[in-house]
Amino acid sequence: MKPTVSEPFHLQVRAARRAAHWSQTELAEKAGCRQSQLSAFEAGVAGKVSRETIAKLADLLGLEAPAVGAAAAPAAAPGARARCPNFECPSNLPYRVGGQLLFLPLGTAGSGVHCAICGEVLVRACPRCGAPIHAHGGCCEACGAPLVEMPEGFAPDPDAWAESQRAAVVALRAALPRG
Repeated sequence: MKPTVSEPFHLQVRAARRAAHWSQTELAEKAGCRQSQLSAFEAGVAGKVSRETIAKLADLLGLEAPAVGAAAAPAAAPGARARCPNFECPSNLPYRVGGQLLFLPLGTAGSGVHCAICGEVLVRACPRCGAPIHAHGGCCEACGAPLVEMPEGFAPDPDAWAESQRAAVVALRAALPRG
């Protein structure tokens, strides 16, 4: 996914980092901050990186830094649901609707900062419009965008990949303790 200027800056950073195929650790080292700070910043937690680091991130990723005084990353919306943005995480069950691959959250990602299954930073806002995530479905209630996306060209056969992911989710859930 390529960043757009209309997206909040923290989402532009995440999209540009992923497009550059850099891990959070790699980008954090280049920008002079800790991976945990970058992770929280990308998840929309305000105040985790300095204005100087924001300028470095913008420079490294070819983005326009937000104006001084503009919010670089919004705080998480109260009551927003947390979900894992990792399309390969078993907390997201892939399904097809009208030829589009969507991901249904299974509620196993947890409610903390990181996914309880894969460790990715949980998100509480739509990656496209920034609206809080309140629904249980795979799309944003505000703009209709998929909340989790599979990168273009990841799998040559998305249907076969989705079926193997569903089988892995079933196996994982069967292995989890009941209680």
